[in-house]
Formats: sequence, C-alpha cells, structure tokens
Amino acid sequence: MPDVDLLLALISQIEANIPGFIPFDSNDAKRVANVSRFAKDVIPKMIATVSSLPSVAGMNTFDVVEGKSSLAFETAMQPVIQALSALRDGAQFTTDSRLARSTGQGLATYAWMKKTAKGPAGVALRPYRDDMALTMKKVLNRRSKPASKPSAPAPTADQELLSPDLAAAKPVDDDDLPEDLSKAPEEAEKD
Repeated sequence: MPDVDLLLALISQIEANIPGFIPFDSNDAKRVANVSRFAKDVIPKMIATVSSLPSVAGMNTFDVVEGKSSLAFETAMQPVIQALSALRDGAQFTTDSRLARSTGQGLATYAWMKKTAKGPAGVALRPYRDDMALTMKKVLNRRSKPASKPSAPAPTADQELLSPDLAAAKPVDDDDLPEDLSKAPEEAEKD
C-alpha cells in the first residue's frame, strides 16, 4: 500500500513552495480562465503602452512590475504544471490499471461461475452468480422492463412499411460475455 500520509505531506510541501498559491475554486475558475486567456496578448501591450506614455502611467490602473512578474511566473511554472499534470494522469492510470486487472479477473471468474452453476456441482454458486448478474446489469445500466407496457394503436399497413417495428428485433442476450472474457478462466489458471 502507498504511504498516503507521506504523499499528502509532499503535496503540501509543493503547495507551500509555490509563491502565492491559491487553491482551486470551482466558483471562480471559469471567470479566471476567461480573463487569463488574454494575458499573453494584453499584458505585453499594456507594459509597452504604460512605459511609453506618461499620461497612461499616471492613471495607476496597470502595474507594469506586476505584469512582468506575472508573465515570468507563468513561464517559470509551465514545466512544474506539466510535471504535476503528468503525475496526476500517471497516478490515475496506475489506480485504474490495478482496478482493471482485478476487475478482469472478477469477470473471468463470473464467466466461469455462469457455466459451472448450470451443472449439479454449481448449486452453491447460483446465489453468487445471480447476485453478480444483478451487479452486471446495474453497471451496464440495464434495468428490467416494466411489467406492463401501455398498448399503442395498431399501425396501418402504410405505417408498417415506412416504420418497421424495431422492438420485434431479437433482444441482446445479457448473459453472453465477449469471447475474450469467456476464455479468461483458462488464461487465469495459467498465471
């Protein structure tokens, strides 16, 4: 298991070393992103304007030193932002990969359970298989159809010709897993 406390302490140290660090605020993020997208075009032009025209500088509406500092800060932080983004993506991918490996084993076991539960030796497996089947339907967002369906008026011959009854198509069998998963129990025994 990872030393979560150590990792969180390291993240806190990184935050403490970012001058003026501001935690993400979802309420203000959109406004900040919309304004900051103009930074690389607006700030250099304002620096040039305020530095060249004393009448504009006298208004004290734009801080040239802060503008230069903001651009330098953004340039300096780009490698850090990229590294942290790669770290975040890598941590998520590592977590997802571990979950996927265990889930794949679980699905392979479920495929084996479905086959074995049909025989006389699988009586004890049936409640677990049924529970897993409900879980699979829930995850796949497949719900049972309502018991009664309101009846619609029968279509006319013209309507049937123009609009075939798609409900009459063969329903998908929820119990069939992809072929690669049905072979998984044999593969799992090799590992």
